[in-house]
Amino acid sequence: MQRANPFRQRLRRKNTTFKTVVWQANEEGKDNSTGKTDFALNDEYLWMSYDFSVPLRWITTIEDLGPGFAIGWENPLQKTKEWAAFCVRTMFGYNRKRRDDLVLRIREAVARARTRPEPVVAAAAATIPRCQVCGDTDPAIYDFEWMISVVHLMLNKPDRRILCRKHGRWRARLVCASNLVTSNLGFGAFISPIFNMRNVQVARHGGALGPLEGAIWTTIGFAPYAVLALLVGWAIWFAIHF
Repeated sequence: MQRANPFRQRLRRKNTTFKTVVWQANEEGKDNSTGKTDFALNDEYLWMSYDFSVPLRWITTIEDLGPGFAIGWENPLQKTKEWAAFCVRTMFGYNRKRRDDLVLRIREAVARARTRPEPVVAAAAATIPRCQVCGDTDPAIYDFEWMISVVHLMLNKPDRRILCRKHGRWRARLVCASNLVTSNLGFGAFISPIFNMRNVQVARHGGALGPLEGAIWTTIGFAPYAVLALLVGWAIWFAIHF
């Protein structure tokens, strides 16, 4: 049922007509220091990361944004407008020519997609959203986020799921439990509690977690801060006494 989620179509090189990498950007179109991400196209979808796709027919704007570019699209499941920004880095700046080539390629792909029928998965999801696991017709969209940190390396990626409350609850538990391990093996421990808190808020907003369980996961998520405070306290005590 995962394929019932238009925002999470499988990215396979053999099924794409174009694939590259770009850098995620901020509201000024500049590198936001979160690293590279996959960027790919086929006749129906645009992938903004390995785990996030958008139907080309839902895209409404593709425009320059500072040294980077922005893409906007309609989210008919939630009746909202969304956008994301990217850029192409060089060693000391930005490759605007490469940026222009990408913008042109995306615009041409969107124009071609508008002459074809809407992808079946996208049309079905927009008409009657269903849980991608069990097919329940009263799902919510959960924008979880995975985080991996090993020493100085850090990676975070979107995990947008269309789930009923039951499966949203289990997905929230899996993401929170996984992040407690994978996000605290490096310097990411300084910000991992914030990611955990956001994931809990997403689950609470979608009705997947109740107040008590949400508070428990949030408290556990701040464990790295407690460990850091303990280490600092021990270092101060050691410095005073020795």
